[in-house]
Amino acid sequence: MEEQYQGVDRCLGMPMRYGMGYGRGGNELPISPNPRTCFWGGWGGSLVVVDLDARMTVSYVMNQMLDEGTRGDYRAIGIVLAAYDGLAA
Repeated sequence: MEEQYQGVDRCLGMPMRYGMGYGRGGNELPISPNPRTCFWGGWGGSLVVVDLDARMTVSYVMNQMLDEGTRGDYRAIGIVLAAYDGLAA
């Protein structure tokens, strides 16, 4: 979880924080309420979120890619938000 880099990612063109192998939670991942969260996404919208405080990992890999640009689409975000809603219930 130790931060290795913070700044604008040259490929994504957006502010990012990186640890070893994962993006760090924070402003880049506003869906997680916990600070000890890391994540990574892949081409087309795949996503993994590891929240150590909630003791939860959610991953999504699609079986059909949509051409939504370099950041993919938002299908995975809905699944992650539903998982957090389930924890709150």
